Amino acid sequence: MNYIILESRVKDIISDSLETADSLAYEMVKIARGRNDSLEAIAWYYKAEAAYYSGQIDHAGDFYKKCLSLMEPYSAPQRKAIYYNNLGLTRYFKDRNNEALEAYLKSAQLEKQVGNEYGFAQCLHNIALVHDRAGHDDNAETYFEHSLESFFEMDSMDAAAAVFNDYAIFLNGRGRKEEAIQKYNQALEIYKDLGNLEDAAKVKCNIGALHLYQNEYTKSAQLLEEALDYFNQYGNSSYLINIYSLFGDLYFEQGRTALSVVFYDRAETMARKMGRDNLRQKNLYSLFKALKAEKEYKNALEVLEDYSRLKDSLIVANRGYLETSMDNEIETELMEKELNLVKAQMREKNLVLVILGLLIILGIVGWFLYGRTRVLKSEREKQALKRKILHMQMNPHFLFNAMTSMQSYILNDKKEEASDFLSDIAHLIRKIIKVADQELISLEEEMQIIDMYLRVQCRRYCRTINCEVNSRLISGSQRLKVPPMLSRSVIDDVFATGKMDENCCPGINISYEQKNDELEVTVESKGVVPSRAVRQNSLSFIEERLSTFKNNHKSRESLVERVDVISAGKVSGAKIRYWIPVLIDN
Repeated sequence: MNYIILESRVKDIISDSLETADSLAYEMVKIARGRNDSLEAIAWYYKAEAAYYSGQIDHAGDFYKKCLSLMEPYSAPQRKAIYYNNLGLTRYFKDRNNEALEAYLKSAQLEKQVGNEYGFAQCLHNIALVHDRAGHDDNAETYFEHSLESFFEMDSMDAAAAVFNDYAIFLNGRGRKEEAIQKYNQALEIYKDLGNLEDAAKVKCNIGALHLYQNEYTKSAQLLEEALDYFNQYGNSSYLINIYSLFGDLYFEQGRTALSVVFYDRAETMARKMGRDNLRQKNLYSLFKALKAEKEYKNALEVLEDYSRLKDSLIVANRGYLETSMDNEIETELMEKELNLVKAQMREKNLVLVILGLLIILGIVGWFLYGRTRVLKSEREKQALKRKILHMQMNPHFLFNAMTSMQSYILNDKKEEASDFLSDIAHLIRKIIKVADQELISLEEEMQIIDMYLRVQCRRYCRTINCEVNSRLISGSQRLKVPPMLSRSVIDDVFATGKMDENCCPGINISYEQKNDELEVTVESKGVVPSRAVRQNSLSFIEERLSTFKNNHKSRESLVERVDVISAGKVSGAKIRYWIPVLIDN
């Protein structure tokens, strides 16, 4: 099938079948690649369009950039203007404001060059929106005014109404309420005259929000309900997210926090499915406050953690965000205060439950006291083991020695190796902290941590990452759950106490094999024989952890097996094998 036929088919079906359109566009790319950059650029444009309308905003932006790189040798200002405008739109949706502004400015220059007044005015409108988001008030207002003037000159009233709406949002955000209402009303009248019910509903939603924050709840509820009725009937997911979040605000301000939780949760569910992180951020914090007001402290903490992770990811995606957000140290301090407050409230709530429990216990007959003593003893043993496990995972000697090894790299002017080593240590510590208080983690995560740990130990002892060390899954499922870093003590023995010739890195194989209702773990060292006394301590620790694991999960007796590997009549290595009851991660 030739290029022209493919392009014709893509144009016909892109609005109905995005997956097919994407596949055909890729066929166009393969035909044009290396033969005609201009045609290949058009093919990437269709891939970008399919990705955009599928909700893959980042991919769409990358494809538009591909179009522009291929079109660089050509003039084609009209096509380039479209590509730059669409690129700006994708970056704006993902809060990558610096890239969005750069793309819109280039599009405006090209539209002016070809004399496309409407396209130029639209770019002015888009530039105003980016300046608004970045907090550049004077620039935003200037571009809003210029775009309005241009649209009125062309008698393009629908576009002018869109500018009025966004201009009103900008004014409202700056506390200029009366001016904002005036602009909203101008937009609403234009949309009504044009019979544009969808955009009229959007403006009603915005006016409803304005009345809400002026504590005019009746007016707000009426406008929001009218907007919600329209979008429920005709469908617009992005605006439904906003309306649900606004209803959450409305009920929260009225003290009806249970209802506010329901609407905030609806907004979060829909925004998460659509990947609209910019809409999720404010809504998540509002949901946290509502849950806290309802004294659902556990759920509130989970939501607050989600909010923090999301905020950090947005900062990484757009470094310019830091320049226009509140001071990061201040925000961190405020977040910590919120977190500590919720934790204090949780402790208070738990304290009440503990007191009630003690009062009940005091009324129980003497035979129960014996059982309670046994429970306390078991708990002390469990806590002692947890402390021992935590010490093993975050061993200060390991950290100190790792830092000493890194210092050696630096003193020997091996800056790149030092940087790589530091990166490995940072990733390892982050992983260890993540699982430090978890009894069980997924096998996949366990294998990742062990691989990281082997990598760090190789660098530390042998100054290389080219070691014969690995962990692998022989059979079974990576969805299994295991105690974290159970084999670490054996690995430490191999590196720290084994005899190695001329600092040669030991070979270590760690294999995981599911056998019926057990997971068999084998740690095999090649060419290195750990000290028997130290090894026995490590094996005893593994047995102790497996014993607790058995008691908690009602499994049969767990075993640890140790076998020396004999080669040429002498001990050349060791195999440690232990079994964990199978527990599937659902």
